[in-house]
Amino acid sequence: METDIKLEKRIVELIEKGETLRQGDEHEGAALDENHKQNCSGWIAAARSVTQFILPNPESLYRKHIEEVSSIERGWMINNSVGEITELLKHLLSDFKNGLLFSIVNQTRAEVFDDFLDHARAYLADGRKNEAGVIAGVVFEDTLRRICKNHKIEEAGKKLDFLITELAKEGVITGIMAKRGRACAHVRTKATHAQWDEFEVGDVEATIAFTDELILKKLDSEG
Repeated sequence: METDIKLEKRIVELIEKGETLRQGDEHEGAALDENHKQNCSGWIAAARSVTQFILPNPESLYRKHIEEVSSIERGWMINNSVGEITELLKHLLSDFKNGLLFSIVNQTRAEVFDDFLDHARAYLADGRKNEAGVIAGVVFEDTLRRICKNHKIEEAGKKLDFLITELAKEGVITGIMAKRGRACAHVRTKATHAQWDEFEVGDVEATIAFTDELILKKLDSEG
């Protein structure tokens, strides 16, 4: 999905910049000047931030190692820390490209989606059907597209009905699930275009329930 593409691009940018910043002077290998030292410090903060975003679990080995290296006070030898983290990012990028981090990303996405669905439920409880419909519809679409990506189904620029059909063809969802999915897609479309009279409270409830099911069965449990 677009988020993954941006993350991969950001890691590549950090690696390329890190390869430059890790280079020290010819004699002691230290930072060249104060500006170089400050740039190294900023780069380390950026690398740490990206790693924390990709790996929300503090116990992740990549994250722990990068945070350990970044916490070492090396003064004018700070460029050595940049070099170590750059090498870690290279391995992280390789795992990311090969799908070895999918389970981690999916788990994080599932938790975020659950939070949004809780907001939708709260809106429903407060009698705010329209707001609940908007949130539920967005989460449904994002969940569906994430599942497509995990199953190598091209989703960019494709309509929801097409994606639902493709998922059914691949056996990822059943025919009954496809029918429920199209009902959810209807809520997504109508809520997006502020056609509030085109869906009811029960439709929003069904969208939340089905999206919950997809998250549990197709995101939470899959790598």
